Amino acid sequence: MNYWVISPNVLNDSTESQWKKAIQIKRKAYIGFDSETSTGVHFADSIKLGDLILIAQGANRNKKCFLCGIVDSDSVWVHEMDTPGKAQNRKLINTLSQSELEQLNLDFDGCAYGEADRIPALYKLKPTENSNDLRIVVALQNAIQKKRIELIMENIKLTPERQIELKNLWIKFKEDNNQNGIEAINKEVSNLLEQWLVYKEKIEGGSFSLEEYTNRKNETESVPGYYLCNFLERTTRTVFGSSKPGNANNFEIKLNSDGESYTFRKDLKKGDKQNINSKEKATEAFDSKIKPLITGIVVAKDATEKVSLVENSDYSAKQVLRKLAVLDHLNDFLFIYSDAVIDALHDEFLNSNEKTNLGKNHELRIVANSLLDVENTPIDSVLLSRFLWKYSNTQGIADKNTPNVILYGPPGTGKTYAVKNSLDFICQGDRTRYEFVQFHPSFTYEDFIEGIKPKGVTKDGNIKFELVDGIFKNFCKKAKANPTKDYYFVVDEINRANLSSVFGETLLCIEKDYRNIVELKDDKLIVDTKNLIKTQYSTLIEEMIKENPENKSLAYHYVQDNELHHAYFGVPNNVFFIGMMNDVDKSIDAFDLALRRRFKWIRKDCDYDVIEQETKFRNGDDFSNIEDYLKACNKLNTYISDELGLGKSYEFGHSFFMKMTGIANRKEISAANIASLFDLHLRPTLKEYMRAMFAESELDKKLEEALIKFKQPFKSN
Repeated sequence: MNYWVISPNVLNDSTESQWKKAIQIKRKAYIGFDSETSTGVHFADSIKLGDLILIAQGANRNKKCFLCGIVDSDSVWVHEMDTPGKAQNRKLINTLSQSELEQLNLDFDGCAYGEADRIPALYKLKPTENSNDLRIVVALQNAIQKKRIELIMENIKLTPERQIELKNLWIKFKEDNNQNGIEAINKEVSNLLEQWLVYKEKIEGGSFSLEEYTNRKNETESVPGYYLCNFLERTTRTVFGSSKPGNANNFEIKLNSDGESYTFRKDLKKGDKQNINSKEKATEAFDSKIKPLITGIVVAKDATEKVSLVENSDYSAKQVLRKLAVLDHLNDFLFIYSDAVIDALHDEFLNSNEKTNLGKNHELRIVANSLLDVENTPIDSVLLSRFLWKYSNTQGIADKNTPNVILYGPPGTGKTYAVKNSLDFICQGDRTRYEFVQFHPSFTYEDFIEGIKPKGVTKDGNIKFELVDGIFKNFCKKAKANPTKDYYFVVDEINRANLSSVFGETLLCIEKDYRNIVELKDDKLIVDTKNLIKTQYSTLIEEMIKENPENKSLAYHYVQDNELHHAYFGVPNNVFFIGMMNDVDKSIDAFDLALRRRFKWIRKDCDYDVIEQETKFRNGDDFSNIEDYLKACNKLNTYISDELGLGKSYEFGHSFFMKMTGIANRKEISAANIASLFDLHLRPTLKEYMRAMFAESELDKKLEEALIKFKQPFKSN
């Protein structure tokens, strides 16, 4: 970042063109060629995007500043001049007003920007140690940062109620991390930051080499994590988050498996896996493109400057560059690099024109720091990132726009586990706000909504029948009584029941636009009756209320109009309906169109990241060849879905593959371990899957082929 002082020098010149120049700068904050004059100064030839500009008037020691800001990368336009060439007019953002600048009481005495022989004049500040330029720059940066924070906080979308709920969630989340867990995180952060300093010193000192950027794992670890790409992608993921690049070619230059040649991503053609380049050629490419980019990001002091360098680069694995930016600015960013997660959080939290991932990340961190009173410590940065990652995942399950969700996919993909964890988190452990039910073929409308059921025996020995609420109706009553909280009704194995029969006429009520609107005003419950309906038992309930007013409790909502009694049912707008199903057990064709269109469908497949992160050796260490194991799991699932033709619904979920922890007795997974896992946990299930597709005589042959595919990435013992 460069720091400039521009002096329009118009106070002693009353010509119309010079005054227009001053007005343009003051009102529009545009810096560059002045189309009103024939002698415009081409400031854009010197000023770069992201530079800090101070606009001042007067002699050196008596300069009065009336505008300051950062050159905006989103507002660049080109003006064709009468004379040859072009000049760019750049807009200032995060501008400080004259009154804000006056409060800084800037003293230009002793500044080293020199004189200019043109009007208007452009000076460059040179902030060296102990210089007045440095003091001015620091004051301006601090003021601009304060202004930036104020502008971001003015654009928060979260309601006051949501802000309180979010803060309570954060407090509970921190409390759930015991002292032992915090100590372990602190120890890991300190260890990784010490390792990062090894790289940082090399990068800043100019000695960072191609071998330290891309390499192969070997017994000799010359730098932490063997090489920078692996250090950023894998070594640091435990506390600084996952930043997978897709594949290693996205690091632009990759050392090939032969340990001698290199692959250049830009030279890969569609379908290619690698190309061959010499070390000399790779070093030249690294020194000319990648090394300067990495150096620029590391030496940049301002968070917004890092954002600009990362997001304006043409480097493919931007997730990894984002982590590079984060390591020196732990308190300015979240350790989240996913576009989907950052976009979702940013859209929920802020009204902002920011378009880049890291820029949105920075704005989110500013908001979180303020709303949640986050402490500027590494432990709070780690916990905050984990908290918002988890919060985003819970929001992704169901939201106000799509309150009805079906999670479907193969068995073992963590559908039930994810929902239970998410609800325990979002409900702050309040078990009364969510209900789990498992459907089965004999589950009925009477179980779900309401019905007449046996209720004991009379004195003369006859069975006594009563009208009782079903589990869903009872849950809706509970949610209606507390409209300021969200409630979640969860159905496992939802496709095992006759759904049209179970829902009956209440199917309409779960639709978003037909929810019952319930509000609390002045401590009084206000129920909008517009979307309420009568059920098949409403008439009976009304008759029972006439006989005994205490039976009003049988109605979800009761209205008396003169002599008329009305018993209604509805689904309150604070109820979220979540269904789960293994579509291998029964096809989603069990859902008729009327049901399908009322639900958002989220597919859950095998998550190989979960296998990588959670499958540990018995003492908690990583398996040394976990990458090979991931390839093996992927090969088996691909064989099942593509080569056997069973489809993705018959693939194994990650929970099956995580059983390796209880099988392997060494830190290196072996082919024998693969065979044991297959025989003990996978073979019986896969055999049942294949019975509908193949003759009995073919099953053993197909199972052996599957095992061969599973063991392929491993050397046989």
